[in-house]
Amino acid sequence: MKKILSTLFCIGALLLTGINASASDTLTTASGIKYVRVKAGDGIHPTAGQSVKVIYSRLSSTGRVVETNAGGKSFKFQVDNHEVIPGWDEAVKQMSKGEKWYCIIPSELGYGKKGMEGVIPPNATLYFYIEIVDIK
Repeated sequence: MKKILSTLFCIGALLLTGINASASDTLTTASGIKYVRVKAGDGIHPTAGQSVKVIYSRLSSTGRVVETNAGGKSFKFQVDNHEVIPGWDEAVKQMSKGEKWYCIIPSELGYGKKGMEGVIPPNATLYFYIEIVDIK
């Protein structure tokens, strides 16, 4: 039941933001990240130690954007260097330059039981649009 609700939420959020998707478009990684490929990339994936620049938006559980760098400066981090949540490291290694995902990151790959005081509650599932704009 939880899996069905999560998939329905993913599709609902995509429809709310103007992206058409079906249940068959939603993929799940071995660790449990659910995602829909919104835009294809160039096919070249970043590897551990490389720097990536991303444009992202974090959404609330209702689909409202609560944090974004869209329209501003891209966010840069080094892959697998513990600079971001584990879910981001995992996701970007499966993406390529130019690729954009809508993804649902389970709590254990986000901020877990602790959350982020005043920003992310404990055990929160995270919802993101992530687009890789550069890999070096």
